[in-house]
Amino acid sequence: MKNILFLLFLLLSANAVSGARTGHHGDFIVTCHPPKFIQEKPLDNAHVSSFQEFEFMTSDNTDGKTIKVWVNNKLLDADIVPLASGHFRVKGKLPEPLLEGKAWIKVTSESNDGCNALRAWNVYINK
Repeated sequence: MKNILFLLFLLLSANAVSGARTGHHGDFIVTCHPPKFIQEKPLDNAHVSSFQEFEFMTSDNTDGKTIKVWVNNKLLDADIVPLASGHFRVKGKLPEPLLEGKAWIKVTSESNDGCNALRAWNVYINK
């Protein structure tokens, strides 16, 4: 009896671990294509005299409703513009310019098939 219970438990736990993943739309994820963030302005590890505005593009498989942008761990309201190509142009502006230190820009989003992606880059501000 103990062996049967052990086997049953083993089968159930293996099924739970290897069960299908689902995306944010509730569909099963068979293949995953995470979104990409490209053409950052300013560039990664750029040195600037002040920092207030940034811009980047996303790949055409990005779910625009899930794009979130932080600068130095503060969530920002960014302008997200869909383009005819299916890409998104994302622009943001800080309320006040940063005049020294470092700006850490972090972007997260999901693809249309439910995969997550994160991109972060630094901009250094020189006096």
